[in-house]
Amino acid sequence: MTEKTPPTPILPSLGIDLVEVERIAKHLDDAAFLERIFTENELAECLKRAKAEESLAARWATKEAVAKALGTGIGEFLAFRDVEVLTIPGKGPRVRIHGAYSAFPMRISVSLTHTSTTAAAVVMIFPDEPGSEDFEQ
Repeated sequence: MTEKTPPTPILPSLGIDLVEVERIAKHLDDAAFLERIFTENELAECLKRAKAEESLAARWATKEAVAKALGTGIGEFLAFRDVEVLTIPGKGPRVRIHGAYSAFPMRISVSLTHTSTTAAAVVMIFPDEPGSEDFEQ
């Protein structure tokens, strides 16, 4: 089987998404759901928080916003777990891309927000030079 190459993203680009926190809250006890959507690192970071459902909903919104900015959506070329959102102390949230789109040189800026009922993310993706990733662990 030949692996398909994803479409080249048109950069810079913008993506935005809004999600109801309840959509995630009702799945907090569903390990299969959580593991299909979120990476191990995301789950480790969010599930220790008092309001895990809000943090996870903001990450869901980020994954959708990235997919919109790339112009592909979640599906054939991009899976939920291909978009990883982690918080870097003193720097805020950062997005790391895994899978087919990780081969494209790009820099992703993200802004997250949430209330007890709604989470939102705005993503800007810029062209970037290989090796200049702004993600520290």
